[in-house]
Amino acid sequence: MSEIIAAIDEGAAQQLFDTEVAALGPQSTSGSSSLGPFTVSYAVTGTLSNGTVDLIAPATVEIADLRLDWHVDLSFQLDIGDFIPDIHIPQVCVHIPCVGDVCTPKIDIVWPTVTVPVSFGDYVLTTVDLGVALSLVAGAWTVEGIVQGVPSLQFGASTAALLAAIGLAVSAAVAWVPLIGPFLAVLVGAVVAAIGIAGLTGLLGPLITPFVSGTRFPITEVPAHFEVLPASGPFDPAVFVTVTSLGAEVQNNPPEDELVVLADIQP
Repeated sequence: MSEIIAAIDEGAAQQLFDTEVAALGPQSTSGSSSLGPFTVSYAVTGTLSNGTVDLIAPATVEIADLRLDWHVDLSFQLDIGDFIPDIHIPQVCVHIPCVGDVCTPKIDIVWPTVTVPVSFGDYVLTTVDLGVALSLVAGAWTVEGIVQGVPSLQFGASTAALLAAIGLAVSAAVAWVPLIGPFLAVLVGAVVAAIGIAGLTGLLGPLITPFVSGTRFPITEVPAHFEVLPASGPFDPAVFVTVTSLGAEVQNNPPEDELVVLADIQP
C-alpha cells in the first residue's frame, strides 16, 4: 500500500493545465513539403491554448477543444509554362511589288519560372487524451501528461481562404511578366485548382499535427529524497524519506474524479 497520496480534482487540474499549456509558449519548425503539384518550403509557428479538462478513470486526462493558433510562411516555384503554353508566332513575309519582301517579326514568348511567397494564419481545434507518464531523472520523480496517438484536427473555417491567398500571391508574383495580363485569370484559376482543398489538408495536416501529437505537459515533480517534516530546532532535524516508486491514476471519488499520485517510501 502506498504511504503518501496526493490528489487534485478537475477544477485544480483545469488550473494546472491552463498554466502548463500557457508556459509552453510559441513553437516553430521549418522544412519542405508538397502542396498539390508544387514543392514548397515552409516556416510555421504554433501556440497552444488550453481547452476543457476532463479526468476519466482509470488513467486518462482528456482536454477538449485544445486550440492551436498557427501561422505559416510558404514559398514555391511556379513555372508558368506548366499552365499556359509558350507562344511561338513564326515570321511571315509578303512580297510587295516595287518594295520587296515585307516580313513580320518572329515572336517567341517563353514564360518564366517565378517564386510565389504566401503568408497565412489560422487556428485548429482538437480533443486529445493524455496518458500519465512517470520517470526518475536526476534525483527527482517527474509526472507528465503526454498526448496519445495522432489527434483529429478540426481546422477553422477560414483555412479554406488560404486558397484565395495563394491566388492573390500568384497574381502579385507574375504581375511583372510581359503580356501576362490576358492570361492572368486562367493562370490563377489553374494553380488554385491544381492545389485544391485536398492539397491544403495534405500540407497542413502533417505540418500542424506535430505541434500537438506527443506534446508533454508537466504535472508535478517529486524529489526522490523527500522532506516530510521540517527541522523544528537544533536537536530536532528535518526528516527525509526516499520515494522508491511513484504511481498516478484517475480515481472516481464522488462528487468528481481526481488525479491521484501514489508514492511508496522508505526511511
